[in-house]
Order: sequence, then structure tokens, then C-alpha cells
Amino acid sequence: MSPAQTAVTAVLTQKFEVSPESIRPEATLESLDLDSLDLDSLALAELALALQEELGVPVEEDEAAKHSTVGELVAALNAKRA
Repeated sequence: MSPAQTAVTAVLTQKFEVSPESIRPEATLESLDLDSLDLDSLALAELALALQEELGVPVEEDEAAKHSTVGELVAALNAKRA
């Protein structure tokens, strides 16, 4: 598991109380379908800030929102860390 995947999983499970089983690459960050993690815009802003603190890379509030799935968010964070 990459550091970005570990950070996303840790933040979602600890801060947002999402079950680890729900955090799949295809799960959406916004409430668009049944596979959603059901995070609203305020929660997405909190997610971005928490990931920034966890990984030490800048994460804009809208950056987490524009990545519709967990997998896409992790890929973007991995690219920033490279």
C-alpha cells in the first residue's frame, strides 16, 4: 500500500468513521451512487486539509472534490509525492 493510500484510508476511517471495507478504488467521494462514501462539500474540504497535514504536500480544497473516486485521489497524491 502506498503512503497516499495509507493516508487516505487512515483519514477516512479515523476522521470520518468510514468502514475500511468501503474504501475501494472505485468508491466515489461524493454522494453520486450506491458505492459512495457520502461525503459532502465541507467534509471534502476537511479531507483535503487532513491529507495535506498527513502527507506534507499541498492539497487544495477543490482537488479532493474533483477526483471522483478514491483510486483517482490516491493516484493524484502519489504523483504529488513523486
